[in-house]
Amino acid sequence: MRTIVTAGAKGADIDVFACAIAYAELLRLEGKDAIPVIAGTFTMSVTPSILEWGATYEKDHVSESTDSYVLVDISDPKHVPSFVDLEKVTEVYDHRFGHEDFWKQNINLNSHIEMVGACGTLIWEEFKKRGKQSEITVPSAKLLLASIVSNTLNFRGPITTDRDLVAYSELKEITGLNEEWVSAYFLEQEDILLKDFKNYLKADTKLFKMPFGEFVIAQIELWDASTIIKTKTTEINDVMQEHASLPWILNAPNISNGFNYIYSTNKEGKRIIEEKLNIKFIGDIAKTDRLMMRKEIMKILLAS
Repeated sequence: MRTIVTAGAKGADIDVFACAIAYAELLRLEGKDAIPVIAGTFTMSVTPSILEWGATYEKDHVSESTDSYVLVDISDPKHVPSFVDLEKVTEVYDHRFGHEDFWKQNINLNSHIEMVGACGTLIWEEFKKRGKQSEITVPSAKLLLASIVSNTLNFRGPITTDRDLVAYSELKEITGLNEEWVSAYFLEQEDILLKDFKNYLKADTKLFKMPFGEFVIAQIELWDASTIIKTKTTEINDVMQEHASLPWILNAPNISNGFNYIYSTNKEGKRIIEEKLNIKFIGDIAKTDRLMMRKEIMKILLAS
């Protein structure tokens, strides 16, 4: 019998990558036949440098009748890969609420859906609970550390817990990765984004239905967003021209300094954001007093 550790059907980020690799390793340390399967493409958070750490996984999976499944960094049953038989899911690890009732009814205590910054934190805690923390390989420890740094926006994100900080501290001792590596990691992502800026921006531009009507929010997460906002306005405006008839903003978390730039040339978009977020545009740029991800901005707009 094999256990397949997998996540969503597309767009695997570093949290997915780390959790699938590391949890499969934990199961193998316990004597089980476990295979990480990561379908679809990677987001830019899985950088070339991270891939050079040498983690092995399957991309195309052919199911066998005796396979069981563990889901990591996902709990929405609608978004699992087609090869997963939901009736054979034995465990779920996720760090965002919304589908916990479904899994409690199906697998009860093996549903681990808890509000922490990164699913990687939950996986590291499993290593400790099961007495395998001293046996984790350095590459898997590095992946989990990277997942925590990325998902918490270097611990400045709106959802960062003491559990994330503890996990990072413990993994840091194993990996030897330091603050210089953290900044280099985010800058590497920034370099990837800049080489194909317009396509990345298009891919992360979403339309939402709000109480007051439709609203478009694009998002790019950057170590230093100031230069991008100043030098890429032509490309930003080209992308957002597709949504010119609707209010829109570009949300740009500035990770190194712990606040957001919000950019827009759209009069109505600016008005809505100034009113709902209680901030002021100077020209086409506004700044928040802390990091705010798109989900948080959406919640504020939906509650209005």
